[in-house]
Amino acid sequence: MASISQIHGKLKQKESLWQFILFTLLSLVTTVVDLGTFSLFNYAIFLRFKTTAFSWWVFDYSVLNGGLCAFLSFALSFAISQTFNFIIQRKATFKATNNILFSALMYAVMVLSVLFFQLWFPTLVREGIVRFAGETWGDVIVKMMNMTISFAIQFPVNKWVIMRRKKPTENPISST
Repeated sequence: MASISQIHGKLKQKESLWQFILFTLLSLVTTVVDLGTFSLFNYAIFLRFKTTAFSWWVFDYSVLNGGLCAFLSFALSFAISQTFNFIIQRKATFKATNNILFSALMYAVMVLSVLFFQLWFPTLVREGIVRFAGETWGDVIVKMMNMTISFAIQFPVNKWVIMRRKKPTENPISST
C-alpha cells in the first residue's frame, strides 16, 4: 500500500506535468501575440527605419541586421508578449498566491535578462540566416530561436522562483 508521502509525490508530479502542458499551450498563445506584434512593427510600423543603422552598447543593428526597425520590433514585441504572458501564466498555469509585487519584480528581472539576450543574439546570427533563408524567413527563424530559448528559461524560473503559491497556514480553531 502506498504511503501518504508517495501519494503526495505522485500528485505533485501530475501537477507539475499539467502545469508544463498548460504553460506550453499558453506560451503558444503568447507566441501568436509576439509574432503578430513583431510582424506589425517590423513590416509596417517601423519599416522606414530599416535603413537606419542602430548601435548602442553591445547591440549592433547595422542595415544588414535590420537596423533600428529590427531593434524596435524585437524589443517591443517581446515586451508586449511578456506582459501578456505574465498575466495569463500567473493566473491560469501557476495559480500563484505569493505577493504579486514580488512576482512582478522578479519576472521583470528575468524578462529583462532574457530581453538583453534576445536583443544581442540577432546581431550574431541574423545576417548569416538572412543570407541563407531570405529576409522574411530569416527574421522569423531568428525570432523563433529567441522564443525557444526564452521558453526553456521561463518555465523553471516561473515555477520554482517567481509564481509560487503560499503554503496554507493551519487554522488554529479547526485543529482543536
